Amino acid sequence: MDRREVGAVIAWDLSRLTRNARDRLRLIEVGRQAEVVVALVRGSDLDLSTPAGRLTADILASVAQHEIEQKSDRQRRAVRQAVEQGRRIGGRRPFGYEADGLTVRESEAEHVRRAYEGVLAGVPVATVARALTEAGVPTSQGSAHWHPSTLRDMLLNPRYAGLRGHGSVPERGRRTIDVHGPAVWPGLVPESTWQATKDLLTAPGRRTPPRGGTAFLTGWCVCGVCGAHVHGGRESASARRTIRCSAVAHLARRAEPVEQYVTAALLRRLARADAADLMVGASRDTFDADALRVERTALRGRLDEAAGLFARGAVTAVQLERITADVQDRLAALDASMAEAGRVDLLGPLVAADDVHAAWDALVPEVRRRVAATLVDVVIHPPGRGVRTFDPATVEVTWKPTN
Repeated sequence: MDRREVGAVIAWDLSRLTRNARDRLRLIEVGRQAEVVVALVRGSDLDLSTPAGRLTADILASVAQHEIEQKSDRQRRAVRQAVEQGRRIGGRRPFGYEADGLTVRESEAEHVRRAYEGVLAGVPVATVARALTEAGVPTSQGSAHWHPSTLRDMLLNPRYAGLRGHGSVPERGRRTIDVHGPAVWPGLVPESTWQATKDLLTAPGRRTPPRGGTAFLTGWCVCGVCGAHVHGGRESASARRTIRCSAVAHLARRAEPVEQYVTAALLRRLARADAADLMVGASRDTFDADALRVERTALRGRLDEAAGLFARGAVTAVQLERITADVQDRLAALDASMAEAGRVDLLGPLVAADDVHAAWDALVPEVRRRVAATLVDVVIHPPGRGVRTFDPATVEVTWKPTN
Protein backbone atom coordinates (compact mmCIF):
# COMPACT_ATOMS: atom_id res chain seq x y z
CA MET A 1 0.00 0.00 0.00
CA ASP A 2 1.30 3.48 -0.89
CA ARG A 3 2.33 5.52 2.13
CA ARG A 4 0.23 8.39 0.85
CA GLU A 5 -2.85 6.30 1.55
CA VAL A 6 -1.93 5.77 5.21
CA GLY A 7 -2.72 9.29 6.39
CA ALA A 8 -2.95 12.80 4.99
CA VAL A 9 -3.41 16.33 6.29
CA ILE A 10 -4.61 19.16 4.07
CA ALA A 11 -3.25 22.55 5.10
CA TRP A 12 -3.24 26.06 3.65
CA ASP A 13 0.30 26.54 4.96
CA LEU A 14 2.37 25.22 7.84
CA SER A 15 1.80 28.34 9.95
CA ARG A 16 -1.81 27.14 10.34
CA LEU A 17 -0.65 23.83 11.77
CA THR A 18 2.13 25.00 14.09
CA ARG A 19 2.43 28.11 16.25
CA ASN A 20 5.81 27.44 17.86
CA ALA A 21 8.78 25.08 17.84
CA ARG A 22 7.10 22.70 20.28
CA ASP A 23 4.08 22.26 18.00
CA ARG A 24 6.37 21.80 15.02
CA LEU A 25 8.36 19.00 16.66
CA ARG A 26 5.16 17.29 17.80
CA LEU A 27 3.72 17.42 14.28
CA ILE A 28 6.90 15.98 12.74
CA GLU A 29 7.10 13.17 15.29
CA VAL A 30 3.44 12.21 14.94
CA GLY A 31 3.75 12.44 11.16
CA ARG A 32 6.78 10.13 11.19
CA GLN A 33 5.01 7.52 13.32
CA ALA A 34 1.74 7.63 11.38
CA GLU A 35 3.38 8.09 7.99
CA VAL A 36 1.45 11.27 7.38
CA VAL A 37 1.64 13.26 4.19
CA VAL A 38 1.00 16.98 4.55
CA ALA A 39 -0.63 18.30 1.40
CA LEU A 40 -0.09 22.04 1.20
CA VAL A 41 -2.54 24.09 -0.82
CA ARG A 42 0.32 26.40 -1.65
CA GLY A 43 3.39 24.21 -2.15
CA SER A 44 4.52 20.63 -2.65
CA ASP A 45 3.36 17.70 -0.52
CA LEU A 46 5.52 16.80 2.49
CA ASP A 47 5.95 13.13 3.31
CA LEU A 48 6.75 13.11 7.02
CA SER A 49 7.69 9.45 6.94
CA THR A 50 10.92 10.32 5.11
CA PRO A 51 13.95 12.24 6.43
CA ALA A 52 13.82 14.66 3.49
CA GLY A 53 10.13 15.37 4.10
CA ARG A 54 10.68 16.02 7.79
CA LEU A 55 13.65 18.32 7.07
CA THR A 56 11.64 20.29 4.52
CA ALA A 57 8.68 20.57 6.90
CA ASP A 58 10.96 21.78 9.70
CA ILE A 59 12.55 24.42 7.46
CA LEU A 60 9.26 25.66 6.03
CA ALA A 61 7.62 25.85 9.46
CA SER A 62 10.64 27.75 10.84
CA VAL A 63 10.39 30.23 7.97
CA ALA A 64 6.65 30.66 8.59
CA GLN A 65 7.26 31.25 12.31
CA HIS A 66 9.99 33.76 11.44
CA GLU A 67 7.53 35.70 9.26
CA ILE A 68 4.96 35.74 12.06
CA GLU A 69 7.52 37.06 14.55
CA GLN A 70 8.72 39.66 12.05
CA LYS A 71 5.16 40.86 11.52
CA SER A 72 4.57 41.02 15.27
CA ASP A 73 7.79 42.98 15.74
CA ARG A 74 6.82 45.46 13.02
CA GLN A 75 3.44 45.96 14.65
CA ARG A 76 5.02 46.60 18.06
CA ARG A 77 7.44 49.11 16.57
CA ALA A 78 4.60 50.83 14.72
CA VAL A 79 2.62 51.11 17.95
CA ARG A 80 5.66 52.43 19.82
CA GLN A 81 6.30 55.02 17.11
CA ALA A 82 2.65 56.12 17.14
CA VAL A 83 2.80 56.51 20.91
CA GLU A 84 6.00 58.57 20.73
CA GLN A 85 4.46 60.81 18.06
CA GLY A 86 1.16 61.15 19.92
CA ARG A 87 -0.82 59.54 17.10
CA ARG A 88 -3.86 57.28 17.29
CA ILE A 89 -3.62 53.76 15.87
CA GLY A 90 -7.29 52.88 15.58
CA GLY A 91 -9.77 51.14 17.82
CA ARG A 92 -13.25 51.97 19.02
CA ARG A 93 -14.57 55.49 18.62
CA PRO A 94 -13.87 57.39 21.84
CA PHE A 95 -16.85 59.21 23.34
CA GLY A 96 -16.63 62.91 22.51
CA TYR A 97 -14.81 62.38 19.21
CA GLU A 98 -15.70 61.32 15.69
CA ALA A 99 -14.67 57.95 14.26
CA ASP A 100 -11.20 59.27 13.37
CA GLY A 101 -10.53 59.92 17.06
CA LEU A 102 -9.27 63.41 16.19
CA THR A 103 -12.33 65.52 15.43
CA VAL A 104 -14.33 66.69 18.44
CA ARG A 105 -18.02 65.78 18.47
CA GLU A 106 -19.26 68.78 20.40
CA SER A 107 -22.64 67.27 21.32
CA GLU A 108 -20.79 64.59 23.33
CA ALA A 109 -17.84 66.74 24.39
CA GLU A 110 -20.14 68.92 26.47
CA HIS A 111 -21.27 65.86 28.45
CA VAL A 112 -17.63 64.93 29.04
CA ARG A 113 -16.84 68.38 30.44
CA ARG A 114 -19.89 68.31 32.70
CA ALA A 115 -18.90 64.87 33.98
CA TYR A 116 -15.47 66.17 35.00
CA GLU A 117 -17.03 69.20 36.65
CA GLY A 118 -19.54 67.10 38.54
CA VAL A 119 -17.01 64.58 39.85
CA LEU A 120 -14.58 67.28 40.94
CA ALA A 121 -17.41 69.12 42.67
CA GLY A 122 -18.20 66.00 44.68
CA VAL A 123 -20.93 64.24 42.73
CA PRO A 124 -20.37 60.46 42.91
CA VAL A 125 -19.38 58.80 39.64
CA ALA A 126 -22.43 56.55 39.92
CA THR A 127 -24.68 59.62 40.14
CA VAL A 128 -23.11 61.18 37.04
CA ALA A 129 -23.45 57.89 35.15
CA ARG A 130 -27.10 57.61 36.16
CA ALA A 131 -27.75 61.18 35.01
CA LEU A 132 -26.27 60.41 31.57
CA THR A 133 -28.45 57.32 31.32
CA GLU A 134 -31.60 59.18 32.36
CA ALA A 135 -30.81 61.98 29.90
CA GLY A 136 -30.79 59.44 27.08
CA VAL A 137 -27.14 60.03 26.16
CA PRO A 138 -25.82 56.88 24.42
CA THR A 139 -22.25 55.69 24.84
CA SER A 140 -19.89 55.73 21.86
CA GLN A 141 -20.92 52.10 21.22
CA GLY A 142 -24.61 52.97 21.21
CA SER A 143 -25.50 51.59 24.63
CA ALA A 144 -28.28 53.42 26.45
CA HIS A 145 -26.83 52.56 29.88
CA TRP A 146 -23.78 54.17 31.45
CA HIS A 147 -22.06 51.93 33.99
CA PRO A 148 -20.09 53.76 36.72
CA SER A 149 -16.92 51.79 35.96
CA THR A 150 -17.19 52.74 32.28
CA LEU A 151 -17.50 56.41 33.14
CA ARG A 152 -14.66 56.19 35.66
CA ASP A 153 -12.32 54.63 33.09
CA MET A 154 -13.28 57.35 30.62
CA LEU A 155 -12.54 60.15 33.08
CA LEU A 156 -9.15 58.61 33.91
CA ASN A 157 -8.18 58.38 30.23
CA PRO A 158 -5.49 61.01 29.47
CA ARG A 159 -6.77 61.43 25.89
CA TYR A 160 -9.42 63.84 27.22
CA ALA A 161 -6.63 66.17 28.33
CA GLY A 162 -4.98 65.96 24.91
CA LEU A 163 -2.34 63.49 26.14
CA ARG A 164 -1.15 60.24 24.54
CA GLY A 165 -1.33 57.28 26.87
CA HIS A 166 -0.38 53.65 26.40
CA GLY A 167 -0.22 50.64 28.65
CA SER A 168 -0.81 50.99 32.37
CA VAL A 169 1.13 51.74 35.52
CA PRO A 170 0.32 51.07 39.20
CA GLU A 171 -0.58 54.32 40.92
CA ARG A 172 -1.91 54.66 44.47
CA GLY A 173 -3.03 51.05 44.57
CA ARG A 174 -4.79 51.18 41.18
CA ARG A 175 -3.67 50.78 37.60
CA THR A 176 -3.96 53.85 35.38
CA ILE A 177 -2.97 54.59 31.79
CA ASP A 178 0.67 55.65 31.45
CA VAL A 179 1.10 59.11 29.91
CA HIS A 180 3.80 59.45 27.25
CA GLY A 181 3.32 63.05 26.11
CA PRO A 182 1.10 65.41 24.09
CA ALA A 183 -1.30 63.90 21.55
CA VAL A 184 -2.18 65.15 18.08
CA TRP A 185 -5.88 65.41 18.93
CA PRO A 186 -7.34 68.30 20.96
CA GLY A 187 -8.22 67.73 24.59
CA LEU A 188 -11.73 68.33 25.89
CA VAL A 189 -10.66 69.59 29.33
CA PRO A 190 -7.51 71.29 30.65
CA GLU A 191 -4.75 68.97 31.79
CA SER A 192 -5.12 70.35 35.31
CA THR A 193 -8.78 69.28 35.35
CA TRP A 194 -7.91 65.75 34.23
CA GLN A 195 -5.06 65.54 36.76
CA ALA A 196 -7.36 66.72 39.54
CA THR A 197 -9.93 64.09 38.61
CA LYS A 198 -7.31 61.34 38.51
CA ASP A 199 -5.97 62.49 41.86
CA LEU A 200 -9.47 62.34 43.32
CA LEU A 201 -10.53 58.99 41.86
CA THR A 202 -7.29 57.16 42.65
CA ALA A 203 -6.59 58.64 46.08
CA PRO A 204 -6.07 55.78 48.57
CA GLY A 205 -8.60 55.65 51.36
CA ARG A 206 -10.54 58.59 50.03
CA ARG A 207 -13.86 58.94 51.85
CA THR A 208 -17.03 59.93 50.09
CA PRO A 209 -20.56 60.24 51.44
CA PRO A 210 -22.46 56.94 51.39
CA ARG A 211 -24.35 56.09 48.23
CA GLY A 212 -27.91 57.21 48.48
CA GLY A 213 -27.19 59.57 51.38
CA THR A 214 -28.91 62.91 51.02
CA ALA A 215 -28.44 64.56 54.44
CA PHE A 216 -26.04 67.48 54.33
CA LEU A 217 -23.99 66.33 57.34
CA THR A 218 -23.85 62.65 56.40
CA GLY A 219 -20.49 61.04 55.82
CA TRP A 220 -18.14 63.89 56.72
CA CYS A 221 -19.15 65.36 60.11
CA VAL A 222 -17.99 63.37 63.14
CA CYS A 223 -19.26 62.51 66.60
CA GLY A 224 -17.60 64.51 69.38
CA VAL A 225 -17.53 61.45 71.69
CA CYS A 226 -15.97 58.69 69.55
CA GLY A 227 -14.97 60.37 66.27
CA ALA A 228 -17.22 58.19 64.12
CA HIS A 229 -19.07 59.81 61.22
CA VAL A 230 -22.66 60.85 61.71
CA HIS A 231 -25.53 59.90 59.46
CA GLY A 232 -29.03 61.14 58.92
CA GLY A 233 -32.26 59.54 60.12
CA ARG A 234 -35.79 60.27 61.24
CA GLU A 235 -37.70 59.98 64.46
CA SER A 236 -40.25 57.20 64.23
CA ALA A 237 -43.03 59.21 65.90
CA SER A 238 -42.68 62.67 64.37
CA ALA A 239 -40.67 61.78 61.22
CA ARG A 240 -38.46 64.72 62.12
CA ARG A 241 -34.99 64.57 60.58
CA THR A 242 -32.14 63.74 62.97
CA ILE A 243 -28.41 63.11 63.00
CA ARG A 244 -26.93 60.18 64.89
CA CYS A 245 -23.52 58.69 65.64
CA SER A 246 -22.93 55.85 63.18
CA ALA A 247 -20.98 53.74 65.69
CA VAL A 248 -22.76 53.96 69.05
CA ALA A 249 -25.75 55.93 70.28
CA HIS A 250 -23.55 58.75 71.54
CA LEU A 251 -25.73 61.46 70.11
CA ALA A 252 -29.13 61.88 68.50
CA ARG A 253 -30.25 65.41 67.79
CA ARG A 254 -32.33 67.42 65.37
CA ALA A 255 -30.63 67.91 62.01
CA GLU A 256 -32.06 71.28 60.91
CA PRO A 257 -30.47 73.56 63.57
CA VAL A 258 -27.02 71.99 63.06
CA GLU A 259 -27.30 72.17 59.27
CA GLN A 260 -28.38 75.80 59.43
CA TYR A 261 -25.52 76.70 61.77
CA VAL A 262 -22.84 75.02 59.63
CA THR A 263 -24.28 76.42 56.38
CA ALA A 264 -24.42 79.94 57.81
CA ALA A 265 -20.77 79.69 58.87
CA LEU A 266 -19.79 78.53 55.40
CA LEU A 267 -21.73 81.26 53.61
CA ARG A 268 -20.37 84.02 55.85
CA ARG A 269 -16.83 82.93 55.09
CA LEU A 270 -17.47 82.42 51.38
CA ALA A 271 -18.93 85.93 51.11
CA ARG A 272 -15.71 87.54 52.35
CA ALA A 273 -13.34 89.18 49.88
CA ASP A 274 -10.56 86.70 50.64
CA ALA A 275 -12.80 83.65 50.20
CA ALA A 276 -10.65 82.35 47.32
CA ASP A 277 -7.84 81.73 49.80
CA LEU A 278 -9.88 78.89 51.27
CA MET A 279 -9.87 76.99 47.99
CA VAL A 280 -6.24 77.12 47.00
CA GLY A 281 -2.70 77.30 48.19
CA ALA A 282 -0.21 79.99 47.32
CA SER A 283 0.79 78.12 44.16
CA ARG A 284 -2.30 79.13 42.23
CA ASP A 285 -0.91 82.44 41.04
CA THR A 286 2.30 80.82 39.81
CA PHE A 287 0.75 77.71 38.28
CA ASP A 288 2.12 76.98 34.80
CA ALA A 289 0.52 73.90 33.25
CA ASP A 290 2.94 73.78 30.32
CA ALA A 291 6.01 74.00 32.53
CA LEU A 292 4.72 71.32 34.88
CA ARG A 293 3.84 69.04 31.98
CA VAL A 294 7.33 69.43 30.50
CA GLU A 295 8.92 68.67 33.85
CA ARG A 296 6.63 65.68 34.36
CA THR A 297 7.60 64.26 30.95
CA ALA A 298 11.28 64.81 31.68
CA LEU A 299 11.00 63.02 35.01
CA ARG A 300 9.33 59.99 33.41
CA GLY A 301 12.16 59.99 30.86
CA ARG A 302 14.63 59.99 33.73
CA LEU A 303 12.95 56.88 35.17
CA ASP A 304 13.29 55.11 31.80
CA GLU A 305 16.93 56.18 31.55
CA ALA A 306 17.65 54.90 35.06
CA ALA A 307 16.05 51.56 34.21
CA GLY A 308 18.23 51.31 31.11
CA LEU A 309 21.38 52.08 33.11
CA PHE A 310 20.45 49.38 35.60
CA ALA A 311 19.89 46.85 32.82
CA ARG A 312 23.38 47.62 31.46
CA GLY A 313 24.92 47.37 34.92
CA ALA A 314 25.87 51.06 35.06
CA VAL A 315 23.95 51.62 38.31
CA THR A 316 23.31 49.33 41.24
CA ALA A 317 19.93 48.25 42.56
CA VAL A 318 20.38 50.59 45.56
CA GLN A 319 21.16 53.54 43.28
CA LEU A 320 18.16 52.71 41.06
CA GLU A 321 15.90 52.55 44.10
CA ARG A 322 17.16 55.95 45.33
CA ILE A 323 16.71 57.57 41.90
CA THR A 324 13.21 56.10 41.55
CA ALA A 325 12.16 57.29 45.01
CA ASP A 326 13.39 60.84 44.35
CA VAL A 327 11.65 61.04 40.98
CA GLN A 328 8.40 59.56 42.32
CA ASP A 329 8.37 62.13 45.14
CA ARG A 330 8.73 64.97 42.65
CA LEU A 331 6.08 63.46 40.37
CA ALA A 332 3.69 63.28 43.33
CA ALA A 333 4.33 66.96 44.07
CA LEU A 334 3.68 67.92 40.44
CA ASP A 335 0.48 65.87 40.39
CA ALA A 336 -0.68 67.60 43.57
CA SER A 337 -0.02 71.05 42.04
CA MET A 338 -1.96 70.19 38.89
CA ALA A 339 -4.79 68.65 40.91
CA GLU A 340 -4.99 71.80 43.03
CA ALA A 341 -5.26 73.97 39.93
CA GLY A 342 -8.07 71.83 38.57
CA ARG A 343 -10.13 72.19 41.73
CA VAL A 344 -9.60 75.94 41.65
CA ASP A 345 -11.05 76.15 38.16
CA LEU A 346 -14.17 74.26 39.17
CA LEU A 347 -14.82 75.52 42.68
CA GLY A 348 -13.79 79.07 41.94
CA PRO A 349 -17.18 80.16 40.57
CA LEU A 350 -18.73 79.60 44.01
CA VAL A 351 -16.41 81.94 45.86
CA ALA A 352 -16.45 84.43 42.99
CA ALA A 353 -20.23 84.58 42.76
CA ASP A 354 -21.91 87.97 43.29
CA ASP A 355 -24.63 86.25 45.29
CA VAL A 356 -23.06 83.43 47.30
CA HIS A 357 -26.41 82.39 48.82
CA ALA A 358 -28.01 81.98 45.39
CA ALA A 359 -24.98 80.08 44.08
CA TRP A 360 -25.10 77.77 47.11
CA ASP A 361 -28.84 77.14 46.72
CA ALA A 362 -28.27 76.18 43.08
CA LEU A 363 -25.88 73.37 44.04
CA VAL A 364 -27.12 69.79 44.29
CA PRO A 365 -26.82 68.13 47.74
CA GLU A 366 -23.79 66.04 46.72
CA VAL A 367 -21.89 69.17 45.70
CA ARG A 368 -22.78 71.00 48.90
CA ARG A 369 -21.45 68.10 50.97
CA ARG A 370 -18.22 67.97 48.97
CA VAL A 371 -17.62 71.72 49.18
CA ALA A 372 -18.28 71.72 52.91
CA ALA A 373 -16.06 68.67 53.51
CA THR A 374 -13.29 70.34 51.50
CA LEU A 375 -13.38 73.54 53.52
CA VAL A 376 -14.18 72.60 57.11
CA ASP A 377 -14.02 69.89 59.77
CA VAL A 378 -17.17 69.66 61.87
CA VAL A 379 -17.40 67.92 65.24
CA ILE A 380 -20.88 67.53 66.75
CA HIS A 381 -21.26 67.01 70.51
CA PRO A 382 -24.31 65.73 72.43
CA PRO A 383 -26.48 68.65 73.60
CA GLY A 384 -26.86 67.25 77.09
CA ARG A 385 -29.68 65.47 78.85
CA GLY A 386 -33.01 67.30 78.61
CA VAL A 387 -31.64 70.22 76.54
CA ARG A 388 -34.06 71.25 73.80
CA THR A 389 -32.54 74.53 72.60
CA PHE A 390 -29.67 74.72 70.13
CA ASP A 391 -26.30 75.63 71.64
CA PRO A 392 -23.66 76.72 69.05
CA ALA A 393 -20.94 75.58 71.46
CA THR A 394 -21.91 71.95 70.77
CA VAL A 395 -20.88 72.26 67.11
CA GLU A 396 -17.19 72.80 66.35
CA VAL A 397 -16.46 74.23 62.90
CA THR A 398 -12.74 74.29 62.06
CA TRP A 399 -11.46 75.63 58.75
CA LYS A 400 -9.00 73.36 56.99
CA PRO A 401 -5.53 74.62 56.00
CA THR A 402 -5.38 76.27 52.60
CA ASN A 403 -2.08 74.73 51.50
